[in-house]
Amino acid sequence: MKTIVSAFCLAAVLFLLSAVSALACDFCLLSQGISPLETLSGAGVRVNERYTSLDKVYNGTHKTTNPGAREEFWTTEVTGFYAVTEDLMVLGVVPFKTTRMKGELIVNPDGTVDLDPMRGTESGLGDVAVIGRYAFLRRHTIDTTTTLAALLGVKFSTGKTDGKADNGEFLDSHIQLGTGSTDYIIGASLNHATGKLSISANLLGTLTTDGKFGDTKHRFGNALNYDLTAKYRVYPTETGPGGAQFFVALGVNGELRDREKVDDVKDPDSGGHTVYLSPGLQAVVSQHLVFELSYQKAIYHNLYGVQLGEDYKATGGVTYLF
Repeated sequence: MKTIVSAFCLAAVLFLLSAVSALACDFCLLSQGISPLETLSGAGVRVNERYTSLDKVYNGTHKTTNPGAREEFWTTEVTGFYAVTEDLMVLGVVPFKTTRMKGELIVNPDGTVDLDPMRGTESGLGDVAVIGRYAFLRRHTIDTTTTLAALLGVKFSTGKTDGKADNGEFLDSHIQLGTGSTDYIIGASLNHATGKLSISANLLGTLTTDGKFGDTKHRFGNALNYDLTAKYRVYPTETGPGGAQFFVALGVNGELRDREKVDDVKDPDSGGHTVYLSPGLQAVVSQHLVFELSYQKAIYHNLYGVQLGEDYKATGGVTYLF
């Protein structure tokens, strides 16, 4: 049973220097589930569905008037994982995305905002990633289990970057299905479990390279994603062989992003820091099947310049262990 819970949690995270911006960061697996990088063993598949909404405008930490811009993102991620050895896990992540823009935010030189009524929707394959996770420390006592792990991986430029709006212009980089760049993933995780309670802490990210949207050179800024989550077993009160288990969770996670570059010039209205409060539920219904729901509410924004900020992310997933 522990294996199942752990498997579901790990398949949900993978990035310690994530280098994608607001919506490219929608790919970051830290946003997938309750306890990202927990111990994982065996082999299995996770299917995760995530919805992200951006409909608030921020100038630094202050919310300002939105003239009507809105962005929405549906992401279906299929993650396969396989334990090569007891300590080494290999994961492949294949995202399918639907991105939608209803009006583009225009930031004037004086900091005021206007709305370009352009609209656009894109659907299809996003950027595929392959990741290795190595548990370099495992410590077990009668009452506790502690695991430290590191991750390395590559995100490939498999998603399209030539989507166009209804006026014929190329969509903004955040609305494209891919980043157009091959990025390098590095991460670290700590998990400590004792009795009914487990605590996980994760750092994840990507080192980006040059990409594009349409015919414009573009590079997402380097970023750091972090996660701290406590998970508590509410049923059963005492564990035994087999049987269902039910958990509640509460976490804090965030995204720190550097500014993007457009044709090698930094965009002043990009990057920043967003913090989320993330309650969640997890049900282990059988030896092979786990369900999970989580809600990430943005509670703090400190964005560079003036830009749309995330309101919330809602995530549901199911993991099957072979």
